[in-house]
Amino acid sequence: MKQLKSLDIGENQIGAVGAKFISEMKQLTSLDIIYNRIGAVGAKLISKMKQLTSLDIGGNQIGDEGAKFISEMKQLTSLSIYNNLIGAVGFEFISEMKQLTSLDICYNEIGDEGVKSICEMKQLTSLSIYNNRIGDEGVKFISEMKQLTSLDINNNRIGVQGAKSICEMKQLTSLSIYNNQTGAVGAKFISEMKQLTSLDISVNEIGVEGAKFISEMKQLTSLNICYNRIGAEGVKLISEMKQLTSLDIGGNEIGDEGAKFISEMKQLTSLNICENQIGDEGAKSISEMKQLTSLGAYNNEIGVEGTKLISEMKQLTSLNISKNQIGDEGAKLISEMKQLASLDIYYNEIGDEGVKLISEMKQLKSLNISKNQIGDEGAKLISEMKQLTSLDIHFNEIGDEGVKLISEMKQLTSLSIYNQKMKSIN
Repeated sequence: MKQLKSLDIGENQIGAVGAKFISEMKQLTSLDIIYNRIGAVGAKLISKMKQLTSLDIGGNQIGDEGAKFISEMKQLTSLSIYNNLIGAVGFEFISEMKQLTSLDICYNEIGDEGVKSICEMKQLTSLSIYNNRIGDEGVKFISEMKQLTSLDINNNRIGVQGAKSICEMKQLTSLSIYNNQTGAVGAKFISEMKQLTSLDISVNEIGVEGAKFISEMKQLTSLNICYNRIGAEGVKLISEMKQLTSLDIGGNEIGDEGAKFISEMKQLTSLNICENQIGDEGAKSISEMKQLTSLGAYNNEIGVEGTKLISEMKQLTSLNISKNQIGDEGAKLISEMKQLASLDIYYNEIGDEGVKLISEMKQLKSLNISKNQIGDEGAKLISEMKQLTSLDIHFNEIGDEGVKLISEMKQLTSLSIYNQKMKSIN
């Protein structure tokens, strides 16, 4: 296929042999070859593709040796090399790629020592370095990268001192710092970053006090503050951020009282309010937000009554109502939302009867209908949804016959079908 300029061949177990064939595609400028077990040998072959400008080679166990080969690709401007068992030595090689502007090195456990090499890459504008055992000392080095505009430093070991260092990066417009140990004091430092427009500070135990500091960031348009124990009191503070258009406030135990505060945010177009025990009463408040186009209401004890109210939100194009036990009666109500393009109805016990109703939603492009006690009859109905491009149907009771029908959906670009009753797959 000599006409291809961009190729995504991720997760196909092609190995080093397959990498050899791919390396001969000299016309490619963009390549995604993630999780293919190519190792250092495959990385050496890929490194000879001197025309590439963008490469995602994550999850291939290339190690320090493979990193050395990749570092020789002096034409790359974007590189994703996450989850590759690369240590401080390997990142010394990567740090020599002075032409890179975007770098993803997540899941490599480089630690504070490895960070020293990366912080010398003064040309980077975007850096993703989450899950790398970086502490406050490593963050101090990163804070010296004054050219960065986007930083993802999730899931590390950053405390208050690290948050203080990050707040000195006045050029950042996007920051993701979830699952660290900043607490309320760290949130105070982050709140001083008045240039930020997008912030993810979820899973940091900032509490109500931290929510108060964050609520003063009047320039933010996107905020993820989930799993921070802020409760209804904290939500009241967040609801005063009238400039937000996107909000993720999941897992904060806000209840129906908190849902009422959120419903007053008339400027929001995207809302994730999952795992907050809002119930049918909270669903009523949320249903009044007529400007929303995307809603996540996963695991909220919403029944048929609440589902009915949500089904009347005719402006929604994306809905996640999974794990709410809405049953086939709720599925009937959801099936009437003819404007939806994306639906997640996972774990709702809708059965084959509910599937029949959902299968009539001919406008859907993406569907997650996992863990719903669907058998071969339901699989047959789903297989007739010829417009779907993405389907997640795992954890059901589909046998070989149903799997065969699903396998004939040639238009799918994404499919998850594991853990069924099938005996064999051809």
